[in-house]
Amino acid sequence: MIAATGVRMRTTAVAVFALALAIAAAGVVVVLLLEESLDRSVTESARSTGRQVAIQLVREGARDLSASDVASTGDTEAVTQVLDARGVPIASDPAIVGHPPLTASRPVVGFETIETLPLGLNGDSDDYRVVSQEVNGPGGPFTVISARSLEPVTEASTRLTLLLGLIAVPLLAISGLAVYRAVGSALRPVERMRRTVAEISTRDLAARVPLPPGGDEVHRLAVTLNEMLSRLASAQAAQRRFVADASHELRSPLSTISTALDVSGRHPESTGDLVPVIGRETARLRELVDDLLMLARTDDATDRPQRTEVDLDDIVRAEAERVRGESALEVEVRAGPAKVHGSEAQLRRAVRNLVDNARGHARSRIRV
Repeated sequence: MIAATGVRMRTTAVAVFALALAIAAAGVVVVLLLEESLDRSVTESARSTGRQVAIQLVREGARDLSASDVASTGDTEAVTQVLDARGVPIASDPAIVGHPPLTASRPVVGFETIETLPLGLNGDSDDYRVVSQEVNGPGGPFTVISARSLEPVTEASTRLTLLLGLIAVPLLAISGLAVYRAVGSALRPVERMRRTVAEISTRDLAARVPLPPGGDEVHRLAVTLNEMLSRLASAQAAQRRFVADASHELRSPLSTISTALDVSGRHPESTGDLVPVIGRETARLRELVDDLLMLARTDDATDRPQRTEVDLDDIVRAEAERVRGESALEVEVRAGPAKVHGSEAQLRRAVRNLVDNARGHARSRIRV
């Protein structure tokens, strides 16, 4: 559950971070668009006010021009100023009477200049959009300067930014909670699979992971886990068969050696005849141990013993002679020439197991 919680937290954090970036990018775009729109509006307002004064100057000149003709809002947010040919103010907005020229720009007649300047009106440092127009009229030329404060643009941008931030915080919280719960719901089948696998013991590998509905990645993970459990069960069964086969394979040479030692103890004069038997069975035992070690060290199905042409009848006769020398049983061999392809060691082991099984159940005679 700790791992699942970690995945949920990381996924939620990434999702919230990505959403925050998207909201921030969208907010920047919206704020920039708003600022651009308000900026154009301020510029157009200053241009319109200046044109009205310029039209009056073209028609009548500055003779009858008064402060009321250039008055805008009555404060320093929107001001207008008219300069004569020498650059001396001849009419100014009542809010800036006596103020020096707002700008040193003197455009060509019929053109205008647009600037953003900190005019320092009333001691503040706000930027102004300044539009200057040069016109000819009676007593001219004249320069009409119309300025609009950009503080409303800044205030609107700040308020919109704050509003977007206030909206983004609960939106991110709700989105994070939704992602956290959605990821938890998606990982719930994985947690069930984890608990199921944790409860499976080596004594019983028959249990399987429940398959969630659908064909998504979680479903495929469950299928893969079940296939792995099937392979483990097969490996366990093969291991048990290996132990059983090893016990059976080792029993035959050990039984022969035990019998030879018992006969030698009862009949010391036959010890010389039994030494080759014990030596042969000891070599056989060593060969079996080597084979078992080889089987234990490899699980590669392609790693198989070398196959050669083997005289199966010779192996049968050799095993018959061994039984005759180890017991009082009559051994009858009915085997003609037979050549097969296979592992001589494995074939000899198989024939020996069959003969030993027959000897264990025979009373007086074995027929091979």
